[in-house]
This record gives sequence, C-alpha cells and structure tokens, in this order.
Amino acid sequence: MLAVIIEFEVKPDCREAFESKLRADAAETLRDDGCHRMEVLSVRGQSNRFVLSELWRDEAAIEAHRNKPGHSHAWQEPLIVSKRVISAELKA
Repeated sequence: MLAVIIEFEVKPDCREAFESKLRADAAETLRDDGCHRMEVLSVRGQSNRFVLSELWRDEAAIEAHRNKPGHSHAWQEPLIVSKRVISAELKA
C-alpha cells in the first residue's frame, strides 16, 4: 500500500473555495479503483492549512487515477500559497 500526504497552504481569501473543491475532488477520487482512503483535514489553529491523506493499493492505481480523462490539479494553483507532497510506503 502507498500513502500520499499533501499539505496545502491556502491564500486567506480562497479558503472556502479551496476546501469545497478539494472535498468534492476527494469524494470523487475515493470511488477510483485502488483508492482506500481520501481524507481532507484542516489543521487546528491554522485556518489556511489543509492536509489531504490518501491511501492507495499500489502505484498502478495511482497512475490510473493520474491518467483519468479530465484529471487535473490546475484549479489549485490560483488558490494556494504552497503545496508539499509526501509519498510513503505502508509497511505491515
């Protein structure tokens, strides 16, 4: 299993729009084959920070998601200050 953790710092005036779109995207992605977890978290005490926690069956499932028609993260760019992606392997 592969975990992907994405930290976002959102522009203060874009918080609601970003959170709404991220939650909609997460709900849609959770239906993808091989996606076991897709959680949107808001960071306590930092209203402009979010964390997206993903858990995938394998790299093939992530690639299938990336190559899905219409898949794009371009909508995020005008709404965020920064984005950090962490990929990790879940060991039993």
